Amino acid sequence: MRLISVTLLLILCVSACAVAPPSLTDSPGPMQEPSPTREVPIVTPVESAFAPGNPTAAPLDEIQTSHVATFRTTDGATITGELYGSGETAVIFSAMGNCKPGWRELAQLTAAQGLMALTYPWRGCRESGSANETELRKFVEDARGAINFVREQGAERIILVGASLGGLASAKLAIESNAIGIVIVASPPGISQWGFEIESSDVNTEIPKLFITAEKDAVVPVSAARELFDLAAEPKEWQTYPGTAHGTDLIQGETGEAAALRILEFVLTIAKP
Repeated sequence: MRLISVTLLLILCVSACAVAPPSLTDSPGPMQEPSPTREVPIVTPVESAFAPGNPTAAPLDEIQTSHVATFRTTDGATITGELYGSGETAVIFSAMGNCKPGWRELAQLTAAQGLMALTYPWRGCRESGSANETELRKFVEDARGAINFVREQGAERIILVGASLGGLASAKLAIESNAIGIVIVASPPGISQWGFEIESSDVNTEIPKLFITAEKDAVVPVSAARELFDLAAEPKEWQTYPGTAHGTDLIQGETGEAAALRILEFVLTIAKP
């Protein structure tokens, strides 16, 4: 299987991103059903995923659309993301700390295989692309809201996928969410300046776990990512790739094709054993 034209954007860890004053304000509102679909270009098809002989693959034109998914967190913030596909199994792709989208293409590929997929920004993200650090610190509540939302859409099984800040949220909620699997890309065991850390009890679960990072990650050292891996109970897998790319920047270039495909295959193995 070969991944073509992977063009995910570089997402840096929250500790490396510049924090700018907010340009928007959250406006809490009631939970909403997904709004009408909108066209979103697909840039990373996996050839065999859409092969005529694959009985589970959805047509490309069916996954080019996403529902605008608006959900409310338990503490009153309103977040708008993108919801692809449907089904009893949902994959939640949690973003990085500098607020640039990085999971859209894999979400589309996941939906093409008959799963529900949700991507979303943190409440601290602004239209300008900047981030409000005070609000970013509530990232676990945002991830919790995403989990509640997909369950309201009919998901009975959840897989959590996150990079850097998103990986921390996935690890923290692995047990609480009753996830059936987690993927963590280039996440440290905590954020010291926030007083936030992952405890071994957070990842003491028998669900499958995949940890991915670059051997010379320029933002989160591989040794820090390994610390989080070491906290987790078996079963777990450790995968590194050459280079200095951080988080979803791994899904670019030569090793990027392998990294993206590794994540997709891991998700599908759990979702469709």
